[in-house]
Amino acid sequence: MTVLVENDLEFDFSSSIEAIIFDDDRLHNPSTIKRVDFIAEFKDRFVFLEVKDPDMPGVVNPEAFKTKLLTGNLIPDLARKYRDSLWFRTLCGKATKPIHYLVLISMASLEPALLLAKQDELKRSLPITHKDWSAPCAVGCAILNLDQYKKQFGANSVRRLSAGD
Repeated sequence: MTVLVENDLEFDFSSSIEAIIFDDDRLHNPSTIKRVDFIAEFKDRFVFLEVKDPDMPGVVNPEAFKTKLLTGNLIPDLARKYRDSLWFRTLCGKATKPIHYLVLISMASLEPALLLAKQDELKRSLPITHKDWSAPCAVGCAILNLDQYKKQFGANSVRRLSAGD
């Protein structure tokens, strides 16, 4: 069973072939590359997962995160993390399957409609396709809240450590 942790969230990647903490300086040496948190390999795809958890206990100013999201300042950072991670994996010869980019935002006060609008912004910011490319840079991308993530990957796919579940 592959279990990986990002702060207060524990992810069960047992259905994957392999899952790694990609945002790890030991893998990349210190650099300016922005990295997604996790990369999981499945039989038919890779999932690049970025986690944002302003609902984590002890977060000093969760409203600052919400402001960053609402003003559009978060989306370019999310796009850069994906592009840099894709670039790195491609140059390593490890981008051999279709890639799905997922952003999990664990903030209960965000409406799903807002996440959908920000998802559209992210798709434009990446961009997914370009007239000069022979293939899209990702099969798709999605911004999900905790409930949406669990619906897509299973009720036990992620849990909050501080909840003691």
